[in-house]
Amino acid sequence: MPRTALDAAIALLALFTGFLIEGTSVGQLVGEAVAYAIAVVAGPVLWMLGTDVVRSGVELRAIGAGWAVRVSEVCNGMGLVVALLAAVFALGYPGRDWGRMARQACMGLAVIQVFNLLRVVALALSLDHWPAGFDVLHDVVFPFVTVAVIGVALVPAAMLGRLILLALPFAILWPWITDVLSPLLVPPANLLLSLGPPEWGEIAKRGGAWSVGTFFLAGSDPVSLFVAPLDPRDFTVALPVILAAALIARAPLALPFAIMLMLVALVLAAGVSVWLLAEAEAPVTVLLPDGTGAFVQTAYHTPQTALALFRHLQNTVVHFLLLVLPFLILANRRRAL
Repeated sequence: MPRTALDAAIALLALFTGFLIEGTSVGQLVGEAVAYAIAVVAGPVLWMLGTDVVRSGVELRAIGAGWAVRVSEVCNGMGLVVALLAAVFALGYPGRDWGRMARQACMGLAVIQVFNLLRVVALALSLDHWPAGFDVLHDVVFPFVTVAVIGVALVPAAMLGRLILLALPFAILWPWITDVLSPLLVPPANLLLSLGPPEWGEIAKRGGAWSVGTFFLAGSDPVSLFVAPLDPRDFTVALPVILAAALIARAPLALPFAIMLMLVALVLAAGVSVWLLAEAEAPVTVLLPDGTGAFVQTAYHTPQTALALFRHLQNTVVHFLLLVLPFLILANRRRAL
């Protein structure tokens, strides 16, 4: 197996294992403790910056301003920690330099927690002073910055700087480029979805917004079906960084590999979205084909094991694409020098 392919296999397995551990009761307790600590520290920092908030657990609510920030499981940085440790292990395992791997992990963990605090503070300040910029910061700027946060512990500063500078123009233009490129994932994704369970529908733009269809009955007079929100653009966010890494490492084959994984992530997310909708709307009725062109109404029960597996797989692939694959590509370049 080629070196990069082996690195990718090790990293994917490490990521999957890490997210399984994070999902345990112990992992959840650690995540909650980290979120609580971030909220405790963020409150005084915001006060010093002129924004008065009152803290309730992990929620920071502005006094008299009508907004609040909650340090959720997304903001506690556990996903970044899992990605960092997976990348450190994948890149360091062949040489088994455990001391170097430990130093990288410790450095990365410290940087991640500082970043988590700054992210919460910046988002709160945005809501207080620039509400219109919240989505830009949350959905565009900070996912890009997380790459630099992880990279601090993984690659030399000069190479990380080249990666960020080269990826920056792509990232700036990406909100417009992705409107054209991301829909190209939809036809092959729908082909794969058609091979899945009968409750899965197609990804399409409905009423100006992307969603995945279902065969869950929403109304009977007239017959209508539930749809679940799902935006293909969310699954190409890593492409600017991967493209920059591929250009630096002169590794064009990394791009089709990345696009294939983006397709996998989109299909996994579609299944998860359908099943989560079924849970949210429970009890639901599914329309199943009876083989004669008609449909039979059947009570539906969400497959909990499949839902948990798909969520872990989706988490694994998404984090791998944005936070691990670019550094595997760059590591292959460094070995060739």
